[in-house]
Amino acid sequence: MDGVPEAVILSRGASGSSQFGRESDYIGRFSPESSVFPGALIETEETFLVCSLRTTPDRDKYCGLVKTNMIVKVQRYSQQYDENDNPIGDEEYQTIAEGVVTFAQYVTARLRQDDPGLLPSTTYTLQLQTTVDIKDPQDAIHPDQVILHGKAYQVDAVDVVKYPNLLHVQLSDSVR
Repeated sequence: MDGVPEAVILSRGASGSSQFGRESDYIGRFSPESSVFPGALIETEETFLVCSLRTTPDRDKYCGLVKTNMIVKVQRYSQQYDENDNPIGDEEYQTIAEGVVTFAQYVTARLRQDDPGLLPSTTYTLQLQTTVDIKDPQDAIHPDQVILHGKAYQVDAVDVVKYPNLLHVQLSDSVR
């Protein structure tokens, strides 16, 4: 977990017959001494994000996990400057985070029914660790963008409340 070896018992979650449930939903059971926490990155042969955690009557740590399925790049619109703080060239998107492990989900009509908080423009949603420097578009002049499948998507919303210690990011097709 986050680079520290620990024992875990993994099993598939029981989220019904949806693609999400069959392929991405897992349960992890950790020992009472484990340092696992919501938002942790669990690496076995595959990689998982801890979405929820509760303690069992035996004091084991029972976690809801999502299997990651994408590595993305985060970019921010910025200006480069020389040693005298003079602007160099034009403003452009600069990569601020590479190799970001995430769970990406394409937004379908079914997902829109299940999650009424989705914006009308949202194409993908991402779940990723809070350690990733991605700005909420309300806090930036130019929204950040995420490179997914080699294509740029604009960050439209960053929810820090939906999952403990995880970011829930909504992306739309980039207009730049």
